[in-house]
Amino acid sequence: MKNFDIIIIGGGVAGMSAAIYAKRRGKKVVIIEKYTLGGQALSIQKIENFPSQSSIDGLSLIQMFSNQVLNLGIDIILDDVVKTELKSEVKKIFGKKDVYQAKSIIIATGLSYIDLGINEYDFLGQGVSFCAVCDANFFKNQDVFVASRAGSGILGAKTLAEVCKSVTILDSQDLSIFQKANKDSKISVISNSKVKKLIGKGKLQKIQLEIDGALKMFNANALFIELGKKPYTDIFDVNKDENGFIITDETMKTNVNGVFAIGDVRSKMLKQIITACSDGAIAGQNA
Repeated sequence: MKNFDIIIIGGGVAGMSAAIYAKRRGKKVVIIEKYTLGGQALSIQKIENFPSQSSIDGLSLIQMFSNQVLNLGIDIILDDVVKTELKSEVKKIFGKKDVYQAKSIIIATGLSYIDLGINEYDFLGQGVSFCAVCDANFFKNQDVFVASRAGSGILGAKTLAEVCKSVTILDSQDLSIFQKANKDSKISVISNSKVKKLIGKGKLQKIQLEIDGALKMFNANALFIELGKKPYTDIFDVNKDENGFIITDETMKTNVNGVFAIGDVRSKMLKQIITACSDGAIAGQNA
């Protein structure tokens, strides 16, 4: 078991901002991150509304954030948090690798992608992607598909159409209105469809669809899953709104003493990099 003053769960811009403010107050701080520092900002191609930067890509901005975190000597642990105990004075965080405890916890887990709930992870990085902006160029001049729900994939399809040969939106509802208004000949729609199974050896080769109750097979180079995002909050026993976002006061405190929530995981109006930084600064100071 590892002990800290403050544990920050999530290494996006909100979590890193909180760590910077807490560390500068002399606290023993750790960021527990499942993958790598940066969060969703890593996938943004162009940022034009962050003060001091007229235009910058997400990766470059995150590199500057990360350098500051590393230069301050903030501990970073790569682990997947699966359980939390937050009610006692000393809170326990259970990862797959170890157990961590501290009196103050800052939740900065952000949003996670909504998946299909089938076998898509078997082909992740091998024809399946959750980010059209990130991976469009890997399928330049190829025929690709977009899994969509009530039009959620339209924006991703437009991004893909800039580089791909053709883009087919597979939507669970009726997108005939969009199809009539669509001006891009590269984009087509199959309405009232559901992705049932992905097939391939080593990489994605075919998609099995259910269309109006009938099963059909399509050859596919890639499937981009664009069903939206949801807050990653299931493992935290704190007050949440009807959509699962954590409720806090203006100091980022939840209803549980010593537990704070910041960034996109928090119930608030504007979810931007700049507001995530603000949340982190406030929580890091108060924690």
